[in-house]
Amino acid sequence: MQLRTGHVPLNGYLHRIGKADSPDCPHCPGHREDVRHVILECDQYRRARHTLQKKLRRTAIHLPTLLSRHVKPLLKYLHQTGRFNPAYGESLKPK
Repeated sequence: MQLRTGHVPLNGYLHRIGKADSPDCPHCPGHREDVRHVILECDQYRRARHTLQKKLRRTAIHLPTLLSRHVKPLLKYLHQTGRFNPAYGESLKPK
């Protein structure tokens, strides 16, 4: 649910609530770090995204579909990126 609402520990949201100095992605200066950026755009996670896209094909580029029908593969991708590990630890690791 947090991914759908954007209320996640990414700089875009953290900056909005006064918990981060900048909304920018730490890997892509000038690009707002939000759910869409981390899942579909950030070059830092290109390898993990490629794995997700091989598994899900065209649906891997459609954010609403990822957030509703492909939750397990998406959680695996997020775990591989390590981006949420400081906040969520092993809880993102799919079972």
